[in-house]
Amino acid sequence: MIRSIAVISACLGVLACAPADGPKTREVVSDARQSGTPILQLTDQVVRALGTPRASGGFQSLGAQRYVPGVIKPGDTIAVTAFGGSESGLFNPADSAMLNLGDFAVSQSGNVSLPFAGTINVGGKSISAAQQIITRKLRETAVDPYATVSITRKETDTYSVQGAVPAAGVFSLTSRGETVLDGLANAGGTVSAPDQTVVTVLRRGRRGQEILSNVITDTGRNIPLLPGDTVVVGGGDARFVADGALGATGTFDFVEGTTSLSDGIGQAGGLLDSRANPGSVFLFRRQPVGESFILQRRNGTREIVTGDVIFRIDYSSPGERLRANQFQLRDGDAIYVGNAPLANFSKYFQIFSRPPEVPALPQ
Repeated sequence: MIRSIAVISACLGVLACAPADGPKTREVVSDARQSGTPILQLTDQVVRALGTPRASGGFQSLGAQRYVPGVIKPGDTIAVTAFGGSESGLFNPADSAMLNLGDFAVSQSGNVSLPFAGTINVGGKSISAAQQIITRKLRETAVDPYATVSITRKETDTYSVQGAVPAAGVFSLTSRGETVLDGLANAGGTVSAPDQTVVTVLRRGRRGQEILSNVITDTGRNIPLLPGDTVVVGGGDARFVADGALGATGTFDFVEGTTSLSDGIGQAGGLLDSRANPGSVFLFRRQPVGESFILQRRNGTREIVTGDVIFRIDYSSPGERLRANQFQLRDGDAIYVGNAPLANFSKYFQIFSRPPEVPALPQ
C-alpha cells in the first residue's frame, strides 16, 4: 500500500513539472471572465441568433451552360457564299445565281462586315444561326437569296488549370465537353486530399468556389467547362485554426458558408479518444468592429453580443452535437479541444507501468 502511494505521488510530481498540451478548461473560463469575454453554450438560441453566413458563390452560380463545338467566336474566320433561289441572277438578271462573298474575320465584339449585308453580329452563334441571320439581311438587296457559312480558321477552345496540381497548363476542350473533374484529371489530379482542397472557377469576371469532395459526391456541382475558363486549385478565401486534443492541428482552408463546426472538427481529424474532453470543445471568434448579434435568452431578455466571443460545445451531448452541424465556421475562427482531466495523468502513469530497463553487464 505504501509503495502504491509512493508511485502515485511520483506520477503527480512528474505531471506537475510536465509541459501542458494547452490551457485547461478552468483556465479558459477564468481568462475569459477576467477579460470580459462571454462564453456561450451552443444552444438553439445561439445558433438562431448567429444565422448562416452567406456562402461564396458555388459553381452553380456560374450558370448551366454547356460547351457547344462549332460556335463562332471572336478571332475565328468565316467564309460566306450567297446563292439565288431563282433562275435569274442573285442581284440582277445578268449576275450569276451564286456569289462567293469571301472570308471574314470575326472581331472581338463578334461582328463581321459583309458586302450587300453590312455589319452583322455572329459571335456566340452556331453556323446554322449565322446562315439564317445573313440570309435575312441579304433579302433586303438580293433576289430570293440564301447564304452558307463555314469556319475556315478557328481559334482553339481552351481552359487552364493552375495551382496545387502536378501538371498545370492550358488544355483544349473537345466535343465530349470536359467538366471540372475532367480538367483536374488532365492536370494530374490534386496535391491534397479532396476534403482539404478548394477549387475555384474563374469565368468572364465571375467566380465560383467549391470544396473538391463536394464536387466529387454531387454531380450537379461538376459543371461543364467553357472556353476561357480558369480553374485554380488551392486554398479558399477563409481559414480556421485547430488546436488541442484533435487528430491534426494547424490552419485549414475552407469555403465560408459551406463548413460547419462539426465539418471543421472532422477536417482536423476529430477528437482524440485518448485525450479529448468532449465537454471542453471551444470555438474562439473575433467579431469585426461594428458587428454584433442579438441573443434572445430563455427568460425573455435580449442581449447584444459584440467583440470577442467564445462558444462552448459539449460533444458528449447529442443535442449540442447536432447543433455543431448547424453552426457555421467563419474566417479566422479557432477551434480548441481541451484534455480530459486524467489524460496527462494516464500518459505519465505509463512511465511507471513499463518494466525498468536493466543495464547490461560489463563484458
